Amino acid sequence: MPIINLSGNSELKKEEYVKELVSKFNAEYVRVYSDYTDRLEIIKEKVSNIGLFSKKTVIDVVDFEKFKTSERKEILALLVSDDVYLVLRTQKKIKGISGEEFKLPNVWEEEKWKNLISEMLKEHGLKVKGDIIDFLFENVGPDEFALYNEIKKLKVFEKNLNLDILKDVIHKYTLSKLDDFCFAISEMKEVSFRLLKDVVNDYEPIIIVYTLSSHFISLFKIFVNVEKKTSFFWPEISKLSKELKIPSPKVARFLGFKFKGQKFEPVNHLLIYSEEKLKDIIKRLYFIDRSVKSGGTTEVEILNLIKFIKEC
Repeated sequence: MPIINLSGNSELKKEEYVKELVSKFNAEYVRVYSDYTDRLEIIKEKVSNIGLFSKKTVIDVVDFEKFKTSERKEILALLVSDDVYLVLRTQKKIKGISGEEFKLPNVWEEEKWKNLISEMLKEHGLKVKGDIIDFLFENVGPDEFALYNEIKKLKVFEKNLNLDILKDVIHKYTLSKLDDFCFAISEMKEVSFRLLKDVVNDYEPIIIVYTLSSHFISLFKIFVNVEKKTSFFWPEISKLSKELKIPSPKVARFLGFKFKGQKFEPVNHLLIYSEEKLKDIIKRLYFIDRSVKSGGTTEVEILNLIKFIKEC
C-alpha cells in the first residue's frame, strides 16, 4: 500500500484513525518513535519482510518530523508492500504523500470547539444538548484529550445524562486536568501526590510524560527569556505568550499573575527555580520518557520525579 501521511495538530484523531485501520484489517501493529536506536531497521524489516501468508501490518511512525533528514528521505523512498500500511504522523503535510489532515480549532474559536464537543458526544452515543455542550466547554476547555476522557466517563449514564450529573462527575479544569497536575508538581504542592493516581487512571502514560516535559520546557523558555522579578502586568504576559508561543493562561500562572476572582494563589516560578534545576528536571523527564516507552511503571517514575523536585 502507499505511505499514508496523517498531518495536523489533532493527535487524538490520528490515534483513532490508526486504531480503526488496525481493527479493520486485523493487522499486526508496530509503533515506532524517533528515539528508538533501531528505528530504521524496524521500519525496513517490517516493510520488506512479508511472506506469502503474512497478515497485514500497520507501521505507525508517531513523530516522523523528529527523524533525521537523511532518515526521512530514506523512509519516503521505501517500496511498501501491498500488505503494509506505513503511517507517518506529522504536524505539516508531507508534499507528494497522500493521507488525511486533522486540525483542531484555535483555542479562541469557541463555536468550533463546541461543534467538536457535539461530534464527540455523538460518537459516544450521548445526548447532544446545548447546556451539556456549554458546560463541557466552560469547565474542560479547548483540550481534545481532556474532553475525550471526560466524555468517556459519561458513557455509563447514556440516556439519563443531564447537567446535574455533569456537575457531580466532570473535573473542573483551570487549563486542563493534566495542566493542573503539572502545576501542582512545579509549584511543589502536596496535592500533586493525590492527583497522580487520578491522572494515571485517566491518561495514557506517554501523554502524561509528554505533557510534563512540555510543561517544564515551557517554563525553561520563560526562565531564560524573562527578567526575574516579583510581579508582572498583563501586557507583559500577553507579549511573552506571543513571542514564545505559549498560551497566555500558562504564562500567567508560571509568573504568579492572579486573575480577578481567582481563589488560589499562583506561584511565581522564577523565584523558586534556577536554570540548573530546570535542566536537571528536563533531563530526568527524558529518561522517564524512555523508561515508560520500554514498559516502565509510570506512577513510580513520576512519584520519584515529584520527590526530586521538592527535595532538590
